[in-house]
Amino acid sequence: MIRVGFVGAGRLGRVHARHLMRLPEVSVGAFDVVSASAESFASEVGGSSFASFDELLEKSDAVAVVTPSDLHADYAVAALNAGKHVFIEKPVTLSTAEALPISEAASSIPELVCTVGQVLRWFPMYLRAHELVKAGEIGLPAALRMSRGGGLPGAGRAWFEDHSKSGGVFIDLGVHDFDFLLWTFGAVTEVVARSVGAKTGSGVDYGLATLTMASGAVAHVESTWMDPEDPGMSFEFCGSSGMLEWDSRTAGTVRGMGRVDGHFMPDDDPFFGQMKAFVAAIRGEAPVAVSLADGVAALRVAEAALESARSGLRVRL
Repeated sequence: MIRVGFVGAGRLGRVHARHLMRLPEVSVGAFDVVSASAESFASEVGGSSFASFDELLEKSDAVAVVTPSDLHADYAVAALNAGKHVFIEKPVTLSTAEALPISEAASSIPELVCTVGQVLRWFPMYLRAHELVKAGEIGLPAALRMSRGGGLPGAGRAWFEDHSKSGGVFIDLGVHDFDFLLWTFGAVTEVVARSVGAKTGSGVDYGLATLTMASGAVAHVESTWMDPEDPGMSFEFCGSSGMLEWDSRTAGTVRGMGRVDGHFMPDDDPFFGQMKAFVAAIRGEAPVAVSLADGVAALRVAEAALESARSGLRVRL
């Protein structure tokens, strides 16, 4: 039995927990600073509630950190130092400096799994696009566009408007797309970005980042909490011999030049795939799908975008 303790019993923690409960020989429990939330979590997903973080550590084999982003580092380091496997919801932290103690703790006990919730890698349409790019379907990548967002996340999550807690759109939303670009197209060498909220550090936010890739390709990443429509995401990848595109608001397929590839609606929830991979890594059945280093690399690009938006300058990585 693998016992997974959740730090944070909010909406996303419950999503992850419900998927974990679908796996054999897995149990879940939760600690939250609002004790009623932990008790509600236990009732809703069929797990336990813990009165303290120390109790969670005592009664868990693995810890899932699903708190507001500014709290990730302390909980993750404490869990690793207690000998627990760790899943950290993205972004890994709000800055690469904050991530350093996690990296140090994880490297001191390499047998522990430490992974970051870059769930985009499990969305079938993104996975298929990744496979097609790697297979040379579009030739030499040239122009890449990714977008993500909607309105400000819903009721009860006002902490998103405080960028000292959420990081703003580049760190909270853009980190998904930055991770995908690194995973699929390779390193980023410089970033130029603008954002509505970067200089004030509060309120709703919209950001646009232009990334120069080491390959010579240029990527545009749009992240927003100011779109009045339902949440949406899309990509367009153009290269020397082809193009791939997908838009969640208009199509369930990945479209290319002269082809329509599959229906690409998830046969299984990507969040289930992510939790299944976490448990498989703990059991030694598969390597860690998204390493801590992967999470930090995506954060480094997001941090550069935020720095550029604040300063108005180009940032080199």
